[in-house]
Amino acid sequence: MKVRAFLSTILIIFCLNCIAQIKLNFNYSSYAKEVNRAYVVLKSSTNEIEILNDTVRKFEDTLDIPSKRENYILSLKFENKTIGKEEFKYTFSTHGNETDIEINLRTSKNNFDKKEKQSGNIEIVKYYEPKHNLEIQYLPKLKGDEFYKPPFFMLKNNSNDTIYGQYIKGYFWGSISILVDSIWTRDFFGRLDYNFAGGSPLFPDSMTVAWVGSFGWRSELPKNRYKYTLLYTTDKNSSSGLRKHLERDSFIWWADTKKYYRLIYQFEVK
Repeated sequence: MKVRAFLSTILIIFCLNCIAQIKLNFNYSSYAKEVNRAYVVLKSSTNEIEILNDTVRKFEDTLDIPSKRENYILSLKFENKTIGKEEFKYTFSTHGNETDIEINLRTSKNNFDKKEKQSGNIEIVKYYEPKHNLEIQYLPKLKGDEFYKPPFFMLKNNSNDTIYGQYIKGYFWGSISILVDSIWTRDFFGRLDYNFAGGSPLFPDSMTVAWVGSFGWRSELPKNRYKYTLLYTTDKNSSSGLRKHLERDSFIWWADTKKYYRLIYQFEVK
């Protein structure tokens, strides 16, 4: 009986690993003046998925991919009267421990060196559970002022890694949602200002203050239960922008892959 129970446990674990999935959220938007035909295919070593083949200006889809180590090729093709056909392939990989992944694809028309060029922007964002023993605590006594509004949080780094903010390395700006009738609202995010100077990464065994957006959220928080979500990274070279990968006479391809840990903290205003 013990052997049978052991084998059953092994089979259950094996089956759970087989069906484990990573949610992949695909977002496409076109800001080009002309109508583009967009063609997007995601290829792995074992599968090929056509995500988009249409002339729509906005498109969203969610699909599941296996929760395992895998290399992917994102094949992209745009077509309109001005550029003819533009093709690009971008590679990224999964480790299998991602909670979810975003593929954000955008086309637009910009001016480069006084010459109009169309562009394609590809951003792959991979999210992970936090693993750096970060301590976070709501600071109700910190009221802020006319420029910087609550809520504020103490953030302490109990790990051996240096922690960097999502937008600017030395600042930690997150989002907030409210519990209404047992359901969490969408995430609210404050205004962003990339011109902030100074600040410092969160070094091991150090503390800093985190808040919502660049300037906080609101002067007074009504009594309720809240959820604060902070994205951070340990990659000192990470930035919010994209890198230029390929430039032609009438088109530029920008792309980058980002990796963030998602810290979620619930607190109550009494």
